[in-house]
Amino acid sequence: MSRSTLAGALLCLVVAAMSGGCYRPSDPVDGSVPPTTGGSTAPIETGGSSSAIDAPVAGGTGGVSTTGGGGGSTATATTTVTGGLPSTAGTAGVATGGTTGGTASSGGTSAGGALSTNTGANVRFSQTMQVIDGFGVSTAWLYPPQAAVKTAVYDALFSISKGAGLSLVRNRIPFRENPNNNDAFINKNTDGTYQYTANSDGSKTFSLNWSNWDLSNTASLISDIKAKGVDYQVIKFMSTPWTPPNNSVSKWKVSDSYKTMDYTKPEVGGTLDPAHYGDYADVLADYVLGYKAKFGVDLSVLSLQNEPSFQCTYESADWTAAQFHDFFVVLKTEFTKKGVFTQLPNLKIMAPESQTVKEDLVVPTLSDSNTVDLLGVVGEHQYEYGKSNVSTYAPPTLTKSLAAGKHVWMTEFSTAGWAGDTSITDALIVARLVHMDLVVGQMSAFLYWWAWGSGNGCLALVNGTQPKRLYALGQYSRFIRPDWSRVDAVASPAGNVYLSAFKNPAGNQVAVVAINAGTSEVPLALTIDTGRFGSLTEYRTSASEDLSSVGTVTGGTTANVTLAPFSVTTFVGPVSP
Repeated sequence: MSRSTLAGALLCLVVAAMSGGCYRPSDPVDGSVPPTTGGSTAPIETGGSSSAIDAPVAGGTGGVSTTGGGGGSTATATTTVTGGLPSTAGTAGVATGGTTGGTASSGGTSAGGALSTNTGANVRFSQTMQVIDGFGVSTAWLYPPQAAVKTAVYDALFSISKGAGLSLVRNRIPFRENPNNNDAFINKNTDGTYQYTANSDGSKTFSLNWSNWDLSNTASLISDIKAKGVDYQVIKFMSTPWTPPNNSVSKWKVSDSYKTMDYTKPEVGGTLDPAHYGDYADVLADYVLGYKAKFGVDLSVLSLQNEPSFQCTYESADWTAAQFHDFFVVLKTEFTKKGVFTQLPNLKIMAPESQTVKEDLVVPTLSDSNTVDLLGVVGEHQYEYGKSNVSTYAPPTLTKSLAAGKHVWMTEFSTAGWAGDTSITDALIVARLVHMDLVVGQMSAFLYWWAWGSGNGCLALVNGTQPKRLYALGQYSRFIRPDWSRVDAVASPAGNVYLSAFKNPAGNQVAVVAINAGTSEVPLALTIDTGRFGSLTEYRTSASEDLSSVGTVTGGTTANVTLAPFSVTTFVGPVSP
């Protein structure tokens, strides 16, 4: 997220330092020159970087089997498998499949939950795990693609018939007030103070500029999505601020141990002054209520801060666990005054969106009966995943958050720091991470960083040649729709194979995603513990295929399939009693 102004239009560049959302210069390929805002051009920010990677996820002797699981009883798995995937909690055992089943499973079920009986099936349809909220991308700082390629880019991202079928969009709340790059979202009086109306209950209603360049682009995207009808099923929208409002007059942020406030760059660092907790809560309330009025859709998730414990030189703010808790108390009061919960009963509040997967910043909020219900989603970024651990990484399970009934979302990850690779190697890196997040981390959503651009680290490229990582994510997102649930499955039924399974809310459809990170074909018997597979349609991404339909598989209690080398395959179809 290092700062620069735009001379041209959008570009995603390789980023070297670990962080979430790193600035990048512009490229004339991708959209028009941004309009000026307050006398300056609006800068662009890109995805967080992580350490470089130069090897495919081909396994090696993979993770050591673990015992127990988040919130579950302990059961020791009996076999260590190749492929880098640790066995997770549950009863140990060997999957059926005989000669067609490949290497014996390490046993064990997915992390967390109660101890389950190993039926021998590698798809345990009767054992429901977490609800899936969806898969998506961020549009922060993005201008729409050029008109000539916009439809193709949007189809690649959102179409359920032609593309990845993403269902979530994350946008930025533009509170930056750098004198050289002023988002000008809150209107000001001539003396520089914020314009607001004082209400009889002590709350304030702020005057907001919804014509701001960033929000105008968000409005345009949402309008385009809605115009596509049923082929674009984006049904959840979330917003994240990178900083609370702040300038040399308002002084909503103050210095802390990490940063002495520099009001020539008031968006950088510092911490929200408790004297302005009520003001920030009020302006967030005005934002979420205005979102529906301006964009015609409900905001699903409001995050309170991007990467609150990462000190940097760009738009940011520091928050401690105690500060989050205390702010939630104030937020609850102000949102209640303004009728936010009445008008938007499905709105969820998210924290902390840390740069790595951890829950320490929300533990006090989870521990207080006055605030625990207000925290709806625990958000995390995943920039601890890099070259050194690409074949062994498993996210920590946020046991306190899950025990409190919270959904965990991974809201930002990018391969920007890795080599400029758009091949199946890169796709397998992303696919493995999605698998680990869903199965080990028990996460309910996965959001990549930038949605489009013309360089590495962006999910879809504007020149019409989409990177394989888009299709790898699409192997999940097109078929596993919001409100589906993960079902238990043997996570590694063969060497270098990662398996996960899902069902629709009615319980009569299944989607099984299998990653083969090895160099050889793997024959595999998909077995189900209850009911029968119907005919399964097979979709595959490989070096030569992009979410391609490659045939059907005969169903029954066992479906015999063959996994192509270096591929991600999804099997979709009905399940009958």
